[in-house]
Amino acid sequence: MNIKKLSILSIALAIFLSSCSNPLNRKYSDATMIDDVKAIRESNKLDTAELSAMALYVVGAKFTGENLEGKTYQEILDSAREAKKKRDKQEAEEKALAAKAEAEEKAKAEQFNKILTVAVYDKGYEEADYEDYITYKISFQNKGSKDIRAFKGSLTVTDLFDSEIKSFNMTMDDGVKAGATFSDTYTTKYNQFMDEDVRLKNKDFKDLKFSFKPLKVIFADGTTLE
Repeated sequence: MNIKKLSILSIALAIFLSSCSNPLNRKYSDATMIDDVKAIRESNKLDTAELSAMALYVVGAKFTGENLEGKTYQEILDSAREAKKKRDKQEAEEKALAAKAEAEEKAKAEQFNKILTVAVYDKGYEEADYEDYITYKISFQNKGSKDIRAFKGSLTVTDLFDSEIKSFNMTMDDGVKAGATFSDTYTTKYNQFMDEDVRLKNKDFKDLKFSFKPLKVIFADGTTLE
């Protein structure tokens, strides 16, 4: 055997021995998993993140019913890496979608704010023969150039710490001329057995915060904003 053939044989033997000694080439088995993972960790072939990803994949396989018996730890690691790529991609897509929705919501809110301002300037309580009511004095200002025929939205009442007390939908169809302000008193039924109603009734107006979120505006010319 010449030197060249001996050199090639030595390299092949070294690769074979290295492959055999690599714990990632061991085949997974429930019986040897603990010793295998320990050997992989001590070999320093994986960093902590990849070792954790592989371990989590093994745990996840137990729940999904995936059979890992006979697969090498390298194959399991490759599957764990691929699964992580898919998760990262999905998370990125979800974040992008959420950011887009938030931007659209913000832009829509800015459009509404340019046209309409809603302000609650008093809160009271009114007793009637058969039902009692919580009353709200509200002003609506049309800051736009077109008459508003009607609009709907949701009014949320919170305490000074922004903890929600009550939220309800409201529709205003009295109309507001362009550049004008309309004020009126609105009511919600009071239920003494509902904590939110009791809190709202007993709170002084100065200790409450009101926020109105418009959902749709119908203008007198038939156009809408929603």
